[in-house]
Amino acid sequence: MHDEEPPPTGDTAQDSTARTAGPLDPAQLRRITSLHRGFTYQNLYAVGCLLRLREAGAQTLLMELDEDLEVVLPDRHLYLQVKTRQGNLMWSDISGSVEQFAKLRAEHTAGRRPGAPKLIVVSNTAPGRDLLQRTQQTGWPAGVSLLWPGHPDPEETWLPPTAADLTGVLQWCTEQAARVPFGSLGAQTLVWKLAARVQYASAGAHGRAFHTGDLASLYEQFVEELQAFPQVPDVYWPPGGEPELTGEQRVRLVTGFSGAGKTTWAARAAAQCPLPVTYFDAGQMPPAVVPGALAREVAARHLSGPDALSLPSGAGIDVLRAVHGRLTHDGTVIAVVIDNVHDLPSDDLRLLVQALPTAQITLLGHPHPEQTALAAHLGVSAESLPGWDTDTVAAVFAAEDCTLDYPTAQRVLALTAGMPLYVLNSAALTRTNYAGDGGAFCAAVQEQTHLAPTAQERILAQTFEHLSVLARTMAGLMAIAEVPLSSPELQQLAAAAGPIRPAAAARAVRELVGLGLVQTFADGFAKLHDAAASLALRGSHDLHEEAALRVEQTLADLLEGHRELPRLARWMRLLADTGQIDRLLEITSQEGFYEGGFPRELRTVIADVAQDPGRDAVDRLDAHSALASWAYGDTNWEAYARHVHAMEVLASEGGSGIGPREKVLVAIRQFPLHGHTGDNEALDATFRTALAELLAPSLLERSLRYGYVQGLYHAGSYRAAGPAALELADAYCVHLGLDLANLHGPTEALQQACLNSETPDDYKRLADCFAMHVKCCRQLKLDYGSAAFPAMKLYMAAGAWRSAVDLGQDVVETMLRFDEAQAALNLIDRQLLPTTQAYNLPELIVGLRSHRAVVLARTGDIAAARTEISSLTRYEFTPAQAADIREQASIIEELAAQQAQGRP
Repeated sequence: MHDEEPPPTGDTAQDSTARTAGPLDPAQLRRITSLHRGFTYQNLYAVGCLLRLREAGAQTLLMELDEDLEVVLPDRHLYLQVKTRQGNLMWSDISGSVEQFAKLRAEHTAGRRPGAPKLIVVSNTAPGRDLLQRTQQTGWPAGVSLLWPGHPDPEETWLPPTAADLTGVLQWCTEQAARVPFGSLGAQTLVWKLAARVQYASAGAHGRAFHTGDLASLYEQFVEELQAFPQVPDVYWPPGGEPELTGEQRVRLVTGFSGAGKTTWAARAAAQCPLPVTYFDAGQMPPAVVPGALAREVAARHLSGPDALSLPSGAGIDVLRAVHGRLTHDGTVIAVVIDNVHDLPSDDLRLLVQALPTAQITLLGHPHPEQTALAAHLGVSAESLPGWDTDTVAAVFAAEDCTLDYPTAQRVLALTAGMPLYVLNSAALTRTNYAGDGGAFCAAVQEQTHLAPTAQERILAQTFEHLSVLARTMAGLMAIAEVPLSSPELQQLAAAAGPIRPAAAARAVRELVGLGLVQTFADGFAKLHDAAASLALRGSHDLHEEAALRVEQTLADLLEGHRELPRLARWMRLLADTGQIDRLLEITSQEGFYEGGFPRELRTVIADVAQDPGRDAVDRLDAHSALASWAYGDTNWEAYARHVHAMEVLASEGGSGIGPREKVLVAIRQFPLHGHTGDNEALDATFRTALAELLAPSLLERSLRYGYVQGLYHAGSYRAAGPAALELADAYCVHLGLDLANLHGPTEALQQACLNSETPDDYKRLADCFAMHVKCCRQLKLDYGSAAFPAMKLYMAAGAWRSAVDLGQDVVETMLRFDEAQAALNLIDRQLLPTTQAYNLPELIVGLRSHRAVVLARTGDIAAARTEISSLTRYEFTPAQAADIREQASIIEELAAQQAQGRP
């Protein structure tokens, strides 16, 4: 409802003609106009008194009894005569009222009327000279005063000021009506409603009286809670490490894109908060009405009805302060959640926080440019919810009857940043559009071939629409980069895309940071938010082909030489994209290449090289060797055999470049295949032939011997393979100058020695020898002592992360044999699991966590063990994983039964 008068409408010709005709008796019109003007002025002044009645501490306002208006207060009785004149107020205008007041005063003096009487003449004009002089003479009646524009009553300062005309008094009344706390009517609407009620009372209705206790209904004050937290879903998945609603700081600023689950988290956390909580959604509200609306919510929830309705009039922020004052007086501490704070100016938001100085306040909103300054002024740091973890992603997809193994769950997590709405929508799309195949959904989104838009695309597209052109370009470049980049690196990338000045590039990145699309880190690096990557990547498609190539080459140059897995993995993909296949093949020939979670799409590139007849024989042989290694890791013996046979053909054709290294490489790949097929004669013959062809001494001999030991293991010759592995380990120790003290010393020392070595791969091969001994003992069910410890440490030192986790689990078993369950749990939680996450080895996590569940049970925490094993059942398993989980679950239940019987 609006208070402003509607604009004049167009008139018909008939209306226009009617208005041009003057009245037959203009004098009568003037008298009538003056009469109604006087009554309207009096009624509006009465409205002003009603709006100030509570502030004055008055009890009653009376209409048209002995005077125009009467105000009854606890200790006095005011008689108000309201006069409107065109000229100055004269003595003749008020003499009758003064004479009447003498009689009224006598009634009070006689005790027939309570309180001290006073006559106040309210006028829209100043008194004339004669009247003014009379008021200054000693004979002027006591208790009589005049009130005119600019001249308030010195004692009754609460009385409304007078105005020269109706417009002035109406404006003042409207301003006062706007200060009524919790009003449900527009200010001017309330004024005219009260004016009508005054006129009605003047005609004798309701005993001509307005009582202070009736003001709330008269004002149509509305003090009820209009807002509440949205309903928490019946099935609620908390964000990882779900924080409490209130913390050590009085004010919290929690930001995140729409769909991050902020409101749902707050609703859930509020149910567990020890303080009473008020929820207020400021979204799309005019900032001016927010303080009053928030005050209404807080008052309705925490104050009794009379307390809320008796608050003093004032601006919304003043009413909010008054509500807080009442709460403080009562010793009530509350929590307040204000949602969608990004819709409010920062200064207005600071006023809200300052008006509630003892409340625990949680501010929820989208990232926005003013966020940094707001956080600084509030003395807080902006927080973001951690989002859902991989287990929750799997649970959500399982609820939609979708299949999801652990690596695919991590892909969903990367695509959605774990934001609840995005994950829920992804699961629904997977069910409806991809027959429940999570892998197919991820592939379609990553390749930008999906047809149905995702929720995050629809939501974030609104943000991208408001970006500057340069900000969209920088977002696209950061999407290409995928990894965090420093400011100088970003500037180089921008320069490669086109003539972008460093200052302009930095300004564009700041724009992205302000909207939460880019995350900055303490080390000065910046990265595009995962949730925005797919949308930002579309912006990079606008680059010209030459510019796109320059960007990729510049990025490859920037990332070259870095050992961190994300940068290294991105660099290797860039080598493929920029045609630097030779360098990629050189990397795949290194021992540690297969130990990290490098991009699977490299396999396609390597496979193309292997099948390309235009490449030289050595490149193709190395490519088949790499593919064989991947197949071996996947336990795909059919593919492994295919690639080994291809290597044999290439070696036998004797192309240029085929030398001792390549022949040894073929033999090393043949050994496991001969062992797997049980062809021991071929295994021995291959070893003798390859060994005979080596020129002594050769650095390749130890590698060849280990390959033979590996073949013995696959042939089931564990009693031969184990001792041979230890014998070879001794040879490596001599070669590297290591003894037992080195092997059992600090891992950091081994790592430094490996970095300084001319043959760093030999540290990994030494670890392989110890690991082979452990595996053989495991197969023979023999005690392998502490051999797993140096193997794990050497793998860690050499960066062989996959093998380090594998042998780490053997170390865990060693610890359990010595009843060091807590130490074993610490090893898993502090080293092995972080290693799988840091080096992208998701395929190891299910087995590692099922092992962890047993360790938990060994510590006596059966409930945690059952929870851990149960959380894994949400994933799609390989047959081996399923068998492992069944076995581990059985062990846990055996331990639970022993614990129930009181046995250790």
